[in-house]
Amino acid sequence: MKLKNLVVIAIIGAGVAYGGVKGYIHYQVKKQVDQLVAAARPFADIEYASISSDLQGQIMINGLVVYPRGVNEAVKTEQLTVITPGLGYLLTGSDDAKRGKLPERMGFALTGVHLNLRGALVEMLEQAEAAQLGQQQPEDIACSLSGNFLTAQYRELGVDELVFDTRFSFERGPGMSQLVFKMDYSIRDLEQAEIEVTLEGVGNSPMNPAFFNPQLKRVTMSYRPNAAFSRKTLEYCAARQDVDVSTFISTLFEKSDEHYMQNLGFVPGPGIRAAMQELAQSGGELSMVAQPASALDMKTVHLYKPSDWPDLFGLMVKVNGKEVSDLSFTLPNVRPARKEAPTATANRPELDPPVGQEQAAPVQAQTRKKARVARSSSGRPHYRIVKRGEVNKLVGRYVRISTTDGKRRSGLVLGIMNGVISLEMRMHGGTLSTEVPAAAASKIEVLERG
Repeated sequence: MKLKNLVVIAIIGAGVAYGGVKGYIHYQVKKQVDQLVAAARPFADIEYASISSDLQGQIMINGLVVYPRGVNEAVKTEQLTVITPGLGYLLTGSDDAKRGKLPERMGFALTGVHLNLRGALVEMLEQAEAAQLGQQQPEDIACSLSGNFLTAQYRELGVDELVFDTRFSFERGPGMSQLVFKMDYSIRDLEQAEIEVTLEGVGNSPMNPAFFNPQLKRVTMSYRPNAAFSRKTLEYCAARQDVDVSTFISTLFEKSDEHYMQNLGFVPGPGIRAAMQELAQSGGELSMVAQPASALDMKTVHLYKPSDWPDLFGLMVKVNGKEVSDLSFTLPNVRPARKEAPTATANRPELDPPVGQEQAAPVQAQTRKKARVARSSSGRPHYRIVKRGEVNKLVGRYVRISTTDGKRRSGLVLGIMNGVISLEMRMHGGTLSTEVPAAAASKIEVLERG
């Protein structure tokens, strides 16, 4: 047999095998998609034109149309792509997933999601947003820093339809202890952005809390507004206020602290304001890199002052390649704190202030001290000093830990592992988990109920 014939046979055999694999994958995927469509039927009718796949393990569902129940409108998507670890995953599934481990990579991508800004679905969403915020959308909202009613802002600027492209995925980093999340999105002809987050200390079994202690290693982000649309927005807003574009931009960032807190959640310092103003004026690209000196446990961030956060995160921000040297900002308390219901902390001892209120007024501190003495002497709740070695017997008990650096942490003991004590701390509006190295504890006290 000639070599040429062998090559031809090999090619034909490979083609038949590939066709068989593709056919099997198509059958399995279509069956699962049809099952999902049937399961979603109480909430929406779903149609699609075709299904395809490739050798990289990607599944493409084309011509996807969703008809939500109760809304006389459809949401159309040109293509939904499901990203899997590879062809073997599609053929046999994932042994890692069966063992509770994360696969090498997973994700999805949406291409060409069409949203009608003048349709019934958007109207319903805006009504729900207004009810949640307790306010209706104000006039000229497109000419503010507000992040609310975004669909109304685009509509005010003459945009009738948004077309989205987005992709979200995660993949294992080197050493298998890292997990890298990647997300990018674009609103066609309006803006685009990419974000990548790398976590350290994820381990092979993130579903097991004992082995899941993610720490932030690196974050990168870039944001690019469309120059033509940005210019159109500035000209529209300047005309609405009967000023030129430069004047409008200047006044846009000369706002009160309350305005910034309401719309941005923080009050930017001079450097950040200047960077925002340059981006609005010139367009281009905003880029950010956060790379702590060592992997950062996000549960400890609240222990630092906001003014320390830029250095803590190793933050670097650039606008059009120029570094923003002043990253100062403040978080003023411009709105009165809500009063909690008397029963909100009925099962928590009232011997210590919530996190963030350690510096109470002297009179209040003296009052609490007297109350503790009275309780202790009358057989009522009081604190008892314990040794470090006893902490593992205090799971579920409320403790107060004084550390060698002069700080104090109070909360329920969740456990101790590798010499680190995990506490659940009470805060306004909820709880927060934190960790205290046992070696850093100068005094440990447990609350005795009587």
